[in-house]
Amino acid sequence: MACSKLLSSNGHFDTIMNMLSKQQDSGRYCDVTLVAEGQNFPAHRAILAASSKYFDTMFNSQMKEEFEKVIEIKEVTKFAMEKVITFIYTNKFLFSEENINEVLYAASLMQVQDLLALVIQYLLDEISPINCLHYRQLGKLYSLNDLVTECDRCICDNFDQVSTQEKFFETDEEEMEKFVSSGELVMKSEEIVYECIVGWVKHDLQTRKQYFPTLFKHLRLQYMDADYLYQKIRKEELVLEFLDCRYLVDDAIYFYVKPDLFEKQKPRKGHYPCKELIFVPNKKQNIACYNMKERKWSSLQDVGEPEQSVMFIVHEEKVYCFDYFHVNLHLKANVSKCFNGIQWENLARMINYHSDAAVASIQGEIFIFGGLSHMNRNYIYFANTISKYNPNNNTWLKVGPAKLFRTEATAVGVGNVAYICGGYEQVNDHERNTTTVCAKVEMYDTVNNTWEEGKNMKKGRASCAAVHFDGKIFAFGGFGSNNTLLSSGEFMNIADGVWTMLTNNIPFQLGKVSACCVGDHIAMYGSSKPGHIALYNTNNKEWRTFKEEAQNLFNGRGCLMAK
Repeated sequence: MACSKLLSSNGHFDTIMNMLSKQQDSGRYCDVTLVAEGQNFPAHRAILAASSKYFDTMFNSQMKEEFEKVIEIKEVTKFAMEKVITFIYTNKFLFSEENINEVLYAASLMQVQDLLALVIQYLLDEISPINCLHYRQLGKLYSLNDLVTECDRCICDNFDQVSTQEKFFETDEEEMEKFVSSGELVMKSEEIVYECIVGWVKHDLQTRKQYFPTLFKHLRLQYMDADYLYQKIRKEELVLEFLDCRYLVDDAIYFYVKPDLFEKQKPRKGHYPCKELIFVPNKKQNIACYNMKERKWSSLQDVGEPEQSVMFIVHEEKVYCFDYFHVNLHLKANVSKCFNGIQWENLARMINYHSDAAVASIQGEIFIFGGLSHMNRNYIYFANTISKYNPNNNTWLKVGPAKLFRTEATAVGVGNVAYICGGYEQVNDHERNTTTVCAKVEMYDTVNNTWEEGKNMKKGRASCAAVHFDGKIFAFGGFGSNNTLLSSGEFMNIADGVWTMLTNNIPFQLGKVSACCVGDHIAMYGSSKPGHIALYNTNNKEWRTFKEEAQNLFNGRGCLMAK
């Protein structure tokens, strides 16, 4: 008995559809003619019914069209009908901005689901700040919820650009409130939202004025410039007309005087009080600038010397770097300079040897704590001194001894006190420890020149990032023992000195990491992810990441500052 085998031809269906398409072009074997705006389109009933629920119902419902050979489709243009018929027979459609509206209507009316899906995907792929309002209107008209959602996201992500378009002022009051109340808006300042509200109301003043107080209450007035509040918003006629609005403005102005008396408003997703983040690497490499709005890196200028590894601190909107660095066990000349965002300036030489030390900005001066002092053949010496630099008169002063021998610790200045956290504990005249980190915290009072031991961090960290924000010291990332990369973070309440782990880890491991405060956020840049920035929201405890690669960025600790 012969065995059975199921065979198939790969090109059979393509051949059949190719022949049917040729028949449709010539009118051969076609049993129906569709008419749109006086133009005839011959077709096969079976093909139309298989491709469209609209025609399937029409040809199977005892309607007169079931028996007629010529059927006029009055609602569809001849251009759209041609595109639909071509797609049905060839599975091809050439998209463009000019034809998308007509074809979307025709595909929706005639329920050509495959074509409709392609049109929706095209719209989703082509959404931009220029067309998102129009596409959103199409999405609402045809109940395309995914399209509406993506258009809303585009509007929020590009609110500066979209909110000034004439079409945006056609938004109704419910949609307007939805946007201005959203915490997802990304714009350069809260003033943009205020100007959008005023512009929308004045676009049809008599009808829309009643909605102004409701919209106005959604403004994050605490994030506006104080002069703008006082000079412009306080004097706006719409504000003066409504008592509730005047109260809100008064509260915002008083907030700048007594912020502790008010509940802090939550910032919007993309509301940052800086335009750029500047990264200065700790070896010879281009200084890099990250534009927060455009989300891209650019290079500023070169810095440093080959194999140089310096200690950084941001002080009064300048970057200061210091170091006595070593090459082949030999002490090289010291580095002492500052960068103002445009050029470098050489400073007075350090009077003590410091490398891999902790640096803090405290009350107008810069303090350097401990670190590596120098090397001599097989002997390593660690600095137990504190050096102080005065930027006003460009002078150095030896302040006193450090409490512990430590390298790659991190220091944070709060008031008159420096908090020195983590690092590698060292023993003088011994081999350098580069594997076992500590969690110790020490406080140095710069006025009384005294030391006090604090409570240990939850995790030992070296080369971590630390910042002071809202009565807390935050510590992120760095290295654990045996050079493990840490993605955890923790914070200490300064009032009681107790450390608490963050509930959410950093989205990626940063290695040696630098950080700076950006409004209510903390930005981080690390050695293991060149070009990547992690942003921590101190209000909702969530992370946001910018993963744009920057190929020429050095993967070191460096220094990060907001401009």
